[in-house]
Amino acid sequence: MPCACERCIRHSRTLGLPAKPPSKASIRKAYRASAKLWHPDRYENNPGKRLQAEEQFKLIQVAYRELSDHCERPEREPTVSTMGASPATWPAPPPIFFGDASGCFVFPHLPAKVVNIFAVYLQDTECAAAFIDLSMTGIRREIGSQYILLTNRRIIVRDAMGVVSLLWYSDLGEIRLMDRDELRKPSIWERIIEKIWGIKHRDVLQINRQNGTHFFSILGQAHDNVKKVVYNFLLQMKQQARA
Repeated sequence: MPCACERCIRHSRTLGLPAKPPSKASIRKAYRASAKLWHPDRYENNPGKRLQAEEQFKLIQVAYRELSDHCERPEREPTVSTMGASPATWPAPPPIFFGDASGCFVFPHLPAKVVNIFAVYLQDTECAAAFIDLSMTGIRREIGSQYILLTNRRIIVRDAMGVVSLLWYSDLGEIRLMDRDELRKPSIWERIIEKIWGIKHRDVLQINRQNGTHFFSILGQAHDNVKKVVYNFLLQMKQQARA
């Protein structure tokens, strides 16, 4: 049964739920509805209403996270994924800061479309950490065609072919941040693109599974500073998962 402490009752009201929500599924459903209703982007032409929406949107994010954290876990919960084992409990992720990097968003400052993408993948007790758009190099494409989702439990990747893969932090193996010249020399075309767009693509972030197999690599899809932020975040989550 969900937690019935005073704070959770207050958060339930924020999401428009009964004082004691009947289930985690109802919490998640209410979160989706409230996030869509109060997302600030809906009020971009109404400055006064947008300010109200921004404050309410923050409260909604906090309410969802704390209600999920304070809910008692069911007696049985799936513990195995196709990509690794899901630990019994997971704390909130450490804060992430991308600066003004284009296409990178952190919780709770997520655009409406990113909120919807997270809503598809988030499981019970899982909370959003960051979204990295990998389709922003060169000509800007529609957000969501290629991306990385970071949560408090796993990394989820949608590649250029539209294939979605996930990896639990407990199954993270070696994470390498290296100079691309260790792998190969950049092509003339890559150098031209970098010069025109001012994009720094000297680093390669390589993510492996615990069994040594390759999971995903980031090279030209993101700036080097973004790769470094993701690298440090994954190291922290790997250490946290092993604790």
